[in-house]
Amino acid sequence: MKVTAVVVAGGTGSRMRASIPKQFMLLEGREIFVRSVEVFCGSDFVDNTVLVMHEEWIDEARKVLDRESINRLNIVEGGSTRQESVRNALEYLKDSQTDIVMIHDAARPLFSRRQIPEILKSLQRGTGVVVVESLRDTIYITQEGFVKEIPDRSLLKAAQTPQTFYYDEILLSHRLALSEGIENSTDDAGLFIRSGGRVLTVESHTRNLKITEPNDIALAKCILDLQVRRD
Repeated sequence: MKVTAVVVAGGTGSRMRASIPKQFMLLEGREIFVRSVEVFCGSDFVDNTVLVMHEEWIDEARKVLDRESINRLNIVEGGSTRQESVRNALEYLKDSQTDIVMIHDAARPLFSRRQIPEILKSLQRGTGVVVVESLRDTIYITQEGFVKEIPDRSLLKAAQTPQTFYYDEILLSHRLALSEGIENSTDDAGLFIRSGGRVLTVESHTRNLKITEPNDIALAKCILDLQVRRD
């Protein structure tokens, strides 16, 4: 089985209020997207990696990757939405004979490659696999500022990445969504379920933080330091 990782770094990171996209910001001296790419490029279970990058930053990404001597990947131009960016990568792979695709957000650089075998072993035809994290807080469903419902926290999970599927099945899900006028989905698992698939959840081995705001960098540094100490 040929496994391809798609690392999505096509956004501009406007919420970071920085002069560069968040994926180019440094986490312990290295670009965030580099840390995410290395997770998959360094895995014996991943045959190919595709990096999805905003067109204005592709040249800069290549410079960074050359500096880091990372050459086991291809770069694909991102779209105006995450959904379009992922679809661009999937369409790019249509002649690659990829069997399985792992779709990962570059803004989650703390995912552990040690979990990749578990994910691939859990994958089945018609059933995708999504990394999740249990919620620590009680969740309120509100309306007009008032609490309307308090769902059972044990039934709720925070969606993370990678999200893993058989390639032909997730490509079909993306094409079907586009044909139905769905163009701004932020979750591949949701598109997969919409097209008739099931999604199995596996608990993340690490604190798989998504870096979105400036304070997240500091938190990610603390988590990374703890991971290094444990290893």
